Amino acid sequence: MQKNIKKILIPLIIVILFLPMAQQKFHIFKIKRLNGFYSPSPRPDTLNFNTWFDESYQKKYTKYLEDTLGFRQILIRINNQINYSLFKKTEAKNVVVGKNNCLYEEGYILDYTGSSFLGKKFWDELLRRTKLVQDTLKKINNTDLIIVLDPGKASFYPEYIPDRYHPENKTLSNMEYLAEQTRKMGINNLDLNSWFRGMKDTSKYPLYATYGVHWSTYGMYRAADTIARFTGHLRKTELPEMVWESYTVTDKIKDVDFDIEATMNLLFDLPHTRMCYPQISYNSKPGTVKPKILTIGDSYYWGFLYNHIVDSLFSGQQYWYYFGGIWPNIWDFKIIPLELNLQQEIEKQDVILVAFTELNAFYGFWGFIDEAYKIYFPGEYNEEYEARKQLIKNDLYLFRHRELAKKYQRSVEEIIEIEIKNRDICQKK
Repeated sequence: MQKNIKKILIPLIIVILFLPMAQQKFHIFKIKRLNGFYSPSPRPDTLNFNTWFDESYQKKYTKYLEDTLGFRQILIRINNQINYSLFKKTEAKNVVVGKNNCLYEEGYILDYTGSSFLGKKFWDELLRRTKLVQDTLKKINNTDLIIVLDPGKASFYPEYIPDRYHPENKTLSNMEYLAEQTRKMGINNLDLNSWFRGMKDTSKYPLYATYGVHWSTYGMYRAADTIARFTGHLRKTELPEMVWESYTVTDKIKDVDFDIEATMNLLFDLPHTRMCYPQISYNSKPGTVKPKILTIGDSYYWGFLYNHIVDSLFSGQQYWYYFGGIWPNIWDFKIIPLELNLQQEIEKQDVILVAFTELNAFYGFWGFIDEAYKIYFPGEYNEEYEARKQLIKNDLYLFRHRELAKKYQRSVEEIIEIEIKNRDICQKK
């Protein structure tokens, strides 16, 4: 009996050991690819005396074998599934598993709790410039500048934020201060963040998905409709009407409604709530106008483009992603907005949207307002503001400032003020 077992087990073990190698070489089984950006290490092609004896060839070849090992994708999914199911952890970058399995991107939480607040002095100067640019563009070119505060999942679902972020001790956030100050200063402001929160308990269909980081598909269309109406009201004209033809409500979710889940690369799909997918048409009655639009925004705007919402409501649309890339070649940094004739591009437009969510609030409008301000108010220079801006730019994600704030039990705003004060003292010496 034991001999028979050995006869079976030994060949089986050998097959199991060699199966990954066979899969790597011959791709016997069709394996589901991992989601997200991933570039496996290439096979090294330089073997000589130097690369062998300094071990660089062996290290590169080992990395190549690890990255191309047969069944690697399945093994990664198994590991991720165990971490999520047993420990509520995820290997996806910056993804946080909250209460009730609500998934967040950490940056949303950090802004909601006030951990990314840049300070009133910084925002007051930037908003002063925004108001001047807005009024100037309207006066000389009839161009409407609109600041759009997109909703954020942490603001929408604060009750599911993990206790370790201490949401009960939240302080003033960038989005809260911007919402308040833009209203006070007469800046064209569409606060979708507050609007979404106000609809949270009354919306017929979910505005956010449990496993999505962006607004739901349904929420996206509601936001687009509101932006179009707000723009028409501001310009005293009528844009094409969004007609809500029908709705499909299903737990077979798609589009942005599971974008975080996809990056987690789990072995099994998570249980989905029923989401709404509207079918939209556009009615252009006689007298309707499609204004030319330029948007400086983040990935929330992608859904507008993929679903042809912008083309249906506006004309000649341009989209500058983070004010660094130009749609559709947003990753081609050989062509960037700053290399264009910025004044000419600005004055082509009827409407300019600067749209962002709480994750990206601390970018300070990505520098677009500052560049426009230089055009229309040349020669003006605020040394203190520029110093603040440079401090933030040098610590783009505020990692150092947050660590210092935690260490000395201060706010990020206070740490920035201390650094500015120390800089001034050093300069005087």
